[in-house]
Amino acid sequence: MTPTTRLFGSRRVKRELPLRAELLSIERLEERARALAATFTLARDHRPQDRDFFRRLDDNTHVLRHAYRTLADDVHRGEFLAPAAEWLLDNFYLVESEIRGVRHDLPRSYYRELPKLAPRETAGVARVYAMALELIRHTDGRLDRTQLVRFMNAYQTVAPLTIGELWAWPIMLKLALIENLRRLADETLLGREARLGADRYLEQIAGAGADGRILAAPNILDTAFAVRLLQRMREYGPLVAPVRAEVEARLDEHGMTPEDVIRAEYQGQATAQVSVGNAITSLRLCATLDWSTFFESVSLVEQALRRDPAAVYGRMDFLSRDRYRQAVEELAEPTGEAQVRVALRGVESARQAAERTSAEDRAAHVGYHLIGRGRPDLELDVAYQPALPARLRRFAARHATGVYLGAIGLVTMLLLALAVFCARLADATVLAQLLAAALLLLPATELAIAIVQRAVAQLLPPRRLPRLELHDGVPEAARTMVVIPTLLTSVDGVRELLEHLEVLALGNLDPRIHFAILGDFADADAAEMPEDAALLETARAGIAELNARVEPGRHDLFHLFHRARQWNPGEGSWMGWERKRGKLEEFNRLIRGATDTSYTVHVGEPGILGAIKYVLTLDSDTRLPRDAARRLIGIATHPLNRPHFDARLRRVTEGYGILQPRVSVTMASAAGSLFARVYAGHTGVDPYTTAVSDTYQDLFGEGIYTGKGLYDVDAFIAALEGRVPENALLSHDLFEGLHARVALVSDIELVDEYPASVLTHARRQHRWI
Repeated sequence: MTPTTRLFGSRRVKRELPLRAELLSIERLEERARALAATFTLARDHRPQDRDFFRRLDDNTHVLRHAYRTLADDVHRGEFLAPAAEWLLDNFYLVESEIRGVRHDLPRSYYRELPKLAPRETAGVARVYAMALELIRHTDGRLDRTQLVRFMNAYQTVAPLTIGELWAWPIMLKLALIENLRRLADETLLGREARLGADRYLEQIAGAGADGRILAAPNILDTAFAVRLLQRMREYGPLVAPVRAEVEARLDEHGMTPEDVIRAEYQGQATAQVSVGNAITSLRLCATLDWSTFFESVSLVEQALRRDPAAVYGRMDFLSRDRYRQAVEELAEPTGEAQVRVALRGVESARQAAERTSAEDRAAHVGYHLIGRGRPDLELDVAYQPALPARLRRFAARHATGVYLGAIGLVTMLLLALAVFCARLADATVLAQLLAAALLLLPATELAIAIVQRAVAQLLPPRRLPRLELHDGVPEAARTMVVIPTLLTSVDGVRELLEHLEVLALGNLDPRIHFAILGDFADADAAEMPEDAALLETARAGIAELNARVEPGRHDLFHLFHRARQWNPGEGSWMGWERKRGKLEEFNRLIRGATDTSYTVHVGEPGILGAIKYVLTLDSDTRLPRDAARRLIGIATHPLNRPHFDARLRRVTEGYGILQPRVSVTMASAAGSLFARVYAGHTGVDPYTTAVSDTYQDLFGEGIYTGKGLYDVDAFIAALEGRVPENALLSHDLFEGLHARVALVSDIELVDEYPASVLTHARRQHRWI
């Protein structure tokens, strides 16, 4: 708070000056950052110190809104506006928007976690906020990305910042700019009051002159008052000549002339205009800058984790990297130095594992030690002691089956006990009480399951699977075939299927993603039917045309695989062996070199079949959103998600052999009938889909396979080979998911379009609706 003179007279008040100091070049700003890091002392007192901070934000908001309303009224009355006031009026919507954003992005609990300063003059102030004020002060609020990066990097050469501080940095910059705007608005309003004071003084002179009295000039110490007075005196002529002489005499006492005062006032207005313009422009920069990229360019933890011996960390997407950084935050003490040490310790653990095994082993990836099975050892290395809630969650995860079933049983017993108690209050007999409990057993169990699942969703947040981003496309080692197992029943149906296949490909074009129809003929009384040849020829010609039209010169993008009918004694008809399950099983064997499958027709380049690593199976009415296939492959190729097959147990025990995306229904299909509207749930394709809670995935680490998803061919074959007798299993999805281990990827969505015939059949089966 700096004492300055008010408008006139000898009355003095305290006014906060705008944040202005010596303007520094980028090199001197770096020196200033290092000096700040050396002089800032952090407080050891971790008691909440947020009251004054948020009170100041409220006060700044009030002052800026008052200034806006006041200056807007001046515009309506046609009053003079300083250039800085025009900047504020024209861009106040941006200021309001950023204030709302700051309130949303900076909860009190977050601010309390930020390290605070200890010195008396800055006690309780967040370190990053003090840094932001200092940067604004020495740049006059003119910010750019290069300057921000170099300032932060220079500071951290002396004192590393925490991850939380780096994320709070853009918010603190906005707050510092808003603080400076408030001070500039105060200065603008003071100048306005000075000019209004000069107008009132001249009006008093005019009134006094009519009575033959001349008012003495005030003790002028404000340039805005003096300039306004000098400008308006021309309107009053000889009446104010004594006042003008007195004003000039007083200015002369300070070594100034009227021209000097006018020049100083206009220079001040120009300086204020530049400062307000810089603040507004910098606020706009803060609103548009990609802060996630900025964060990673200045984070020391990020730089440490990028030393991952497996060279996987840098190829992951941003949210996966952020999950690793959150794990570092959880394991480390709340200081920048401690977080860097934990990150380096995780990298060192991965390096030691790579030396023992190979860089391809999942333990050679830093994520194995931060969020995988190597986490307990890392916790011992960094002396981490989990809090009680974390220990309870870990206990529930280790004993998931017992906790889940036990909780359902306990809630069910409580509900039944409540029912028996109510029956006893009604003087029911023992037999009636037992009958009531028996009748309520099923509904009580259903209610208990719903309650427990809701509790799990509240206590265990959904975990997004880590993934590679695949910027350069799908790698050769992850070549994938998108297949549609289907029946060829009509020429029109085949044409619609080919059109659907083309749409899938256009939304997921990649040199190493291929598309195929796995076809069967409908069940029949003979091995061949008269219409078979026309159906097969339509499919053949359609695949050849798609290859020529969508990717000229390529013959491996689209494929047709078709099986011959076989006699099934159990069904008493000629049909495709084991229907859809057999179709996929034989296809897996075919691309691994088997020659004894019932596939008799293949259209497409056969040379790529042996390189297929993953198969993405869809239904004929399933839509695959843009780049969804690449995102699924990015998850499957991440080291922590790669399946580990236990030869003794004959199933996948770590990682996942199958990835099941979330499946929804199109809006058009959901509106087809009341039945569809009731059971379709939330509809529509959401391009911003995020992970949602699922009891089984969150608690057990596994999901439920529903037949549409991506699977690892080798793991799938190994886990299911020889497990199913012929003609013994029709609904195979859940069985396959249990042995190949499936993950629910709820942030990637597939969309089903139910045929009208299905909805019509459902409606007929529920006439009561």
